[in-house]
Amino acid sequence: MIRYIWQLPDWPNLTFDASLLLATLGELAYAQGIVETLLSQVGVPEKYEFEAQILTKEIHHSHEIEGEHLEQVKLYSSLSRRLHVPNASMKLSGPHIEGVVESLLNALQGSDKPLSHERLFSWHRTLFPQNISGPFPVLAGAYRLDSIDVVEGSFKNQRVLFQAPPAERVLQEMEVFLAWVNAPSRIPNVVRSAIAHLWFLTIHPFEDGNGRMARIISDYVLNQNNTENRVFFSLATRLKIHQNEYYRQLQMAQSDGLECTTWVSWYLSQIVEAQETVIVTIEKTLTIQSWFQQFIFNDRQKAMLERLTTDFYGDLTTQKWAKLSHCSHDTAIRDIKDLIAKGILRQSERGGRSTSYALVL
Repeated sequence: MIRYIWQLPDWPNLTFDASLLLATLGELAYAQGIVETLLSQVGVPEKYEFEAQILTKEIHHSHEIEGEHLEQVKLYSSLSRRLHVPNASMKLSGPHIEGVVESLLNALQGSDKPLSHERLFSWHRTLFPQNISGPFPVLAGAYRLDSIDVVEGSFKNQRVLFQAPPAERVLQEMEVFLAWVNAPSRIPNVVRSAIAHLWFLTIHPFEDGNGRMARIISDYVLNQNNTENRVFFSLATRLKIHQNEYYRQLQMAQSDGLECTTWVSWYLSQIVEAQETVIVTIEKTLTIQSWFQQFIFNDRQKAMLERLTTDFYGDLTTQKWAKLSHCSHDTAIRDIKDLIAKGILRQSERGGRSTSYALVL
């Protein structure tokens, strides 16, 4: 009985209807043009810093999807040092952090070099430097030797979502996959990235870490044949936000036949969302740069304005300002009122303890 696409006689000839992707591809090209235009207005140091922030999110959320929490501060520190962000700390962030950062940069900066078994094995070893996944041993830097199922639910009440090809087929499957990745193609990189993501996860060649490896490979294919990092968005962040739908789309694509237009279309929509997020962030950054040129701010205000353009969660209140800035309530009020007078912050219509403030953009 055929249950999965790898069991079909024409596997792995994945197909798609290009005509149904044209509108989304147009959106992607338009958004990419806006991103590049905005980045050209950002100073070189700020561009490096922005790139470090994006890649920090990419690694953090890719691992978070699999239930592993990596400290963003340490990721950012390692990326800042490697990307030559001004005043970056020279202190190493630990072998695991340094390893996963090195793997992603190797994928992006080495996207003009062929993908090989050896490169995949080196990336995989950084995920499990001690050959351990949680409390369990894992075969790191080599393809699996046993069968593998993707399951959900508790140990006593598990449901099989997907069964991967037998272990004895993995090497041959990966040979075909790598030949496809490395072959010249006229298919847009974004579409190839979607197909590579699905194809690799269908093979599921490793004992563990296949999701994280798939997302590194996706970034590699997105940046393929470019001489500099051009993935100025975090796809993994969108996949984390839509994690349940991400799993559902994969499960459908691995069961519904070799025509994968629905999967590719959904994947491209996540890139569109990621690009839109980046556009808003860069616009905020440029706005704040113009404010710094027009006005004089104290250190607390500078720090808060930078927070408000990156990863500030929830509403800005006087209490939150005082806590984050390590200052008194009265000082926080004075700082906020000064920014309101400058036309940078506006007060919400809600009063009393519900009063909050937002940037005027």
